[in-house]
Amino acid sequence: MWPPPRRKTRLDVLLPSSFSRDTPHPRDRTMRLGMLARALAAARVDTLIIYHEDPGRPDKGNAETIKLLMDYLNTAPYLRKTLYPITRELRYAGILPPLNIPTHPESPEAGEEHWREGLVTSSGKTSVIVAGLGRPVKVGRRLAKGSRILLHVRPGERPKITVRSRRKAPIYPGFKTTVVDEPLKEITRAYDLSIATSRKGRDIREAVEELRRRAAEAERICVAFGAARQGLPEILERQGASIEEAFHITINTMPNQGVRTIRTEEAVYYTLAILNLILNH
Repeated sequence: MWPPPRRKTRLDVLLPSSFSRDTPHPRDRTMRLGMLARALAAARVDTLIIYHEDPGRPDKGNAETIKLLMDYLNTAPYLRKTLYPITRELRYAGILPPLNIPTHPESPEAGEEHWREGLVTSSGKTSVIVAGLGRPVKVGRRLAKGSRILLHVRPGERPKITVRSRRKAPIYPGFKTTVVDEPLKEITRAYDLSIATSRKGRDIREAVEELRRRAAEAERICVAFGAARQGLPEILERQGASIEEAFHITINTMPNQGVRTIRTEEAVYYTLAILNLILNH
């Protein structure tokens, strides 16, 4: 189905702020983050939450780099030059894989109905929106200057363009990225179902029915991943909590793994593929 609908259940992913820091070259780090973004978008994740393994010594620099690249990728290509000046962190942005989410149309065929992202550049009795259509779009309502909105374009003899907020759009608009300072136990309190991933967790084949039942009753779900050098149990111990206190269930989504260690982005792919089947909408 295209464009894909927004999930009825909110799905957020929690990643450590040290993610990708162990990749020495910024070009390779950029590509690694790009592939992670593809996984999140493919699974229609709502929010990527960057947490600090040690809240007392936050890795704010790396966290902000992750956020910058994720925000850049979730921005329609025709708006990026306006919103993002070239910086050291974006020097290899050209190698990033496109997300190709519904609000980033490539080149719609003439007469094709589609969605696209727009930037409000002027606001008054009428607002002016730049949306990669060759010329700005004017709408007869006041919109906040600098805000990013969605346009539903329905071509015809008199094309109809409807303005929608990202929050209220019926289609998947991409994911947001936020950096938080709270420990994991505090972050996960906001969720009806919080899932931890660990090689020490329950075999997914044994836990899938419980996971399916819990997910069917939840409105807000989060799934968390550990760091390269320490898993979630070790991170939580450092934060003064146990994995049982912070999460409803801990699962191993690659039992009997054939490699010594699984990278975080690999675990994200495995886990989100399973959750995509379980959520079923």
